[in-house]
Amino acid sequence: CRQVAEQVDAGQKLQIYEELATKDMLTKLYNRNAYDEWIKVNRQPKKAKIVVFDLNNLKQCNDTMGHAAGDAYIQNAAGIILHVFGNCGNCYRIGGDEFAIIMVEMTSDLKYTIEKKIKAVNEELGTENENIPAVSLSVGVAFSDRENPGANIFKDADKALYYVKENGRNGCKF
Repeated sequence: CRQVAEQVDAGQKLQIYEELATKDMLTKLYNRNAYDEWIKVNRQPKKAKIVVFDLNNLKQCNDTMGHAAGDAYIQNAAGIILHVFGNCGNCYRIGGDEFAIIMVEMTSDLKYTIEKKIKAVNEELGTENENIPAVSLSVGVAFSDRENPGANIFKDADKALYYVKENGRNGCKF
């Protein structure tokens, strides 16, 4: 019995360690390690879409309301992103205030579907309250398909995101 109990305990520890290695503890989304591993395994996916989000005003939130409010701001954004995009692919927190969704199976019109999802995110962003400011996101999108098979979607999505950030924020670029 003791040996079985030790094996169960070891199995539970292994499961916890695996979760710590691939999940962000604040948001419960996949973390940067899991994202980097996906990229390593799928360097040039033939059919993939990536949506990259960057939270606007996190520094301001931390500086004026404190880090607990900043954490709540991040968690609120993660919850919205997961709610809207969770059934489309894997959701990752890839940096302090950056998120990514990698989608490999989308059969409908890509641009229309993603625009509809981003509109849904914007509708769920909520309003400011005394403890957490309203979430504000900048978005970059890139994809690979038959017409664009060798694209580096990861760099392309980042370029699109930073174009939005440099041109007023709160937008989306494909």
